Amino acid sequence: MTGQRYFGTDGIRDVANHGLLSPENVLAIARSLARELTVETTSPTRAPRVLIGRDPRRSSPLISAQLAAGLLSSGVDVVDGGILPTPAVALLVRETRCDAGIVVSASHNPASDNGIKIFGPTGEKLADILEDRIEAGARAGLAPAGDFTGVRMGRHDVIAGARLYAAALAERFRGLSLAGRRVAVDCANGALARIAPAFLRGLGADVVARGVRPDGININARVGALHPECVQSLLVAKAASFGVAFDGDGDRAVFVDERGTIRDGDDLLFVASSYLAARGRLPGGAVVGTVMSNAGLESALRDLGIALRRAPVGDRYVAEAIRHENLALGAEPSGHALFNSGDGLIGDGLRAALELLRIVADTGAPLSELARGFERFPQVQLNVPVRSKPPLDDVPEVKDAMSRAARALAGSGRIVLRYSGTEPLARVMIEGRDQDAIHELAESIAAAIRSRLGA
Repeated sequence: MTGQRYFGTDGIRDVANHGLLSPENVLAIARSLARELTVETTSPTRAPRVLIGRDPRRSSPLISAQLAAGLLSSGVDVVDGGILPTPAVALLVRETRCDAGIVVSASHNPASDNGIKIFGPTGEKLADILEDRIEAGARAGLAPAGDFTGVRMGRHDVIAGARLYAAALAERFRGLSLAGRRVAVDCANGALARIAPAFLRGLGADVVARGVRPDGININARVGALHPECVQSLLVAKAASFGVAFDGDGDRAVFVDERGTIRDGDDLLFVASSYLAARGRLPGGAVVGTVMSNAGLESALRDLGIALRRAPVGDRYVAEAIRHENLALGAEPSGHALFNSGDGLIGDGLRAALELLRIVADTGAPLSELARGFERFPQVQLNVPVRSKPPLDDVPEVKDAMSRAARALAGSGRIVLRYSGTEPLARVMIEGRDQDAIHELAESIAAAIRSRLGA
């Protein structure tokens, strides 16, 4: 394999059946994971167990089968959960008492890509050090020592994963009624396509849906959380009072209020934290956002006596910050929302939608009214395709463009420049008081990146 690091901020990701996701490499990753589990599993009386779920991409059954083959041939039992959103695997790895969970998905990426996300027994993403050990073992071709021939290999079981996930959600939202409420849903032709509409209807909602016919190649294709204008138009056309768009693996969501205004993770964080604070249920008086959270959110929360903690981009880092101070919740503008309720910290788009719907039902106020106290500062975000990812501070042209932009802002704005953890992109974000001015500054930095690193 290449010198490319296997794990990004959201697992391993590449073009399906290529590179990091070639059959040989997927087998090596599975066998290396098996080796780690053989060492870490506390019970000597049973084999380690791994739950595998997948999204409906055409390549997901292939990669799932390769992972299962590597695990089974290394003496690890495999529990096949079928097509499941990422948060379902995170939840069910605990419910089924597995030692690890794997999701085969590239989240919001196009159908040609795929990925591998690995969770520990608590349903949370692996620590960096364990990811590094799995990568090192895969590169070295390491596998558990032992005789796994004949009947000594791992067992393969199948569970009704989607039904178990829905049952767990139903228990958490017992008593919530959506009767008389029309909800517009866009499932991105992804893992929630057969789960979310049925679940919402079970709570009494009148559901109008799109992105619910996955065919293996249409996941995220001009639908879902990356294209919230689709559910926005559906909500307006069908006179719905609430809209939600999920991404392909269901771990994030973007919303639309009854007036047709798109609401992201910053809006959710404002609505949920102000609701909890008013009821004395916001421990520490703080919540977690990221470096990409809008400065207007920080200002609005400050007015309510709530502090915003900023974590690096990535729901794993939001989870770490929540855990560090034992806070109630955190969210990313992109739509990952994490609620600290004692059952693991992982982004769950359907749960986030249900939490908002419960607040709307409990207060009797529409989403637009609940979000009224939050006014965004002007913000520009640009994505620049790159061919490599050297430290941006080491690129003179980029460093100079950043310095010029900082002087132009004169302390009245923010600049965040970073690489995507899942795609070959550099991301430029600038906030300030003048939309035209910050757009010009962002373009100048993007031009510097293109000149030296552009793909």
